[in-house]
Amino acid sequence: MNGQDQSGWVGGAIKLALSLAVLFPVYALLYITFPASIVAFYVVSAAVAAAFIPWDTLKKKLIEEE
Repeated sequence: MNGQDQSGWVGGAIKLALSLAVLFPVYALLYITFPASIVAFYVVSAAVAAAFIPWDTLKKKLIEEE
């Protein structure tokens, strides 16, 4: 595994972790009010969010690159 492959994998893992963190309040509320297979929906939604959120735009807004 070369450095670029590892970098892509780590970036994907970071995106997934951030997506899980962003979606946690919604699914915590759903779990409290209707506890049924919420964990599966949570993970699938985080994966979809990791794939489709415009990460480059967010990165530019949150971290001022020079």
